[in-house]
Amino acid sequence: MYNESVISWKTEREVTNWMNYLCFDIGGTFIKYGLFNEKGEALGQTQKVKTSIDQHSNQILQQVLSITKQVQSQESLSGVAISTAGVVDSRDGSIRFAGPTIPGYTGTPLKVEVEALTGLPCYVVNDVNAACLGEYWQASRTGQPPKSMICFTIGTGVGGAIVLDGQLLTGVSDMAGEVGYLPIGKTAFQELASTTALLEQAAQATGENLSGEAFFDRLEATGNPVLSQVLDQFLNHLATGLLSAIYLLNPEVLVLGGGILARANLIMPRLMAILEQRVIDPRFLTTEIRPAQSGNDAGMLGALSQLIKLTQ
Repeated sequence: MYNESVISWKTEREVTNWMNYLCFDIGGTFIKYGLFNEKGEALGQTQKVKTSIDQHSNQILQQVLSITKQVQSQESLSGVAISTAGVVDSRDGSIRFAGPTIPGYTGTPLKVEVEALTGLPCYVVNDVNAACLGEYWQASRTGQPPKSMICFTIGTGVGGAIVLDGQLLTGVSDMAGEVGYLPIGKTAFQELASTTALLEQAAQATGENLSGEAFFDRLEATGNPVLSQVLDQFLNHLATGLLSAIYLLNPEVLVLGGGILARANLIMPRLMAILEQRVIDPRFLTTEIRPAQSGNDAGMLGALSQLIKLTQ
């Protein structure tokens, strides 16, 4: 079924003695996958297939097993690392909870099934946690790793993750970092500070249903005062959540991810100005606040980093 999507990475790289790993990033729209070595270097291009979902069920487990079986027939693998949407049970690598965007995903035993198929170790982690771990690993490879890092991912909702001394903080029921549900007045943080919320606020102000790209393109090209006001209001809401995290944990680094940060040139100067105005004391802003740097492979790299740590 996936012959056209699975390529032979052997034709795109020199044969090495490094250990090679198959990595997945499972989302509600696409399943991305690729082969990486133990240094986190991609061995060929990342591939993707459309996630098989209907109104009542999904075929994600079957897709992952089919791709894994075919790749393992071509490559010598040392393990499988999976970043996925949903709350992951850290004990058995199953999906503890998944929202309505992926029907029937709750309870899916990813780790058990992949290990049974391959005879190899498998590590499964929530996608936002994985992206944060990927950012941490990237920082570790390029310099001194931060002792503490918080990641906010801004998209349809707002996700969060916390890494302390290289360890992911999962909480007693694997739900630590769910910042989107932070109560802000009578509503949740993500109802005010997600990309969805930004575009809803823009639609109310302009009467137009703009995409995120169109919103920022128009703002950058024209300096539209209505859109500028909408963005400032949105960033004030975002700042409320960021300051809450900074006051609570005083992290060394706070990373902002999600597609919206492709326009960091428009977002970060305004956001930093708002934070400087609102922070109770400037010493709290010794935290480095920056956009994500690991790109689209961050989730796969984060899952891989933990698999390597657990198996070495």
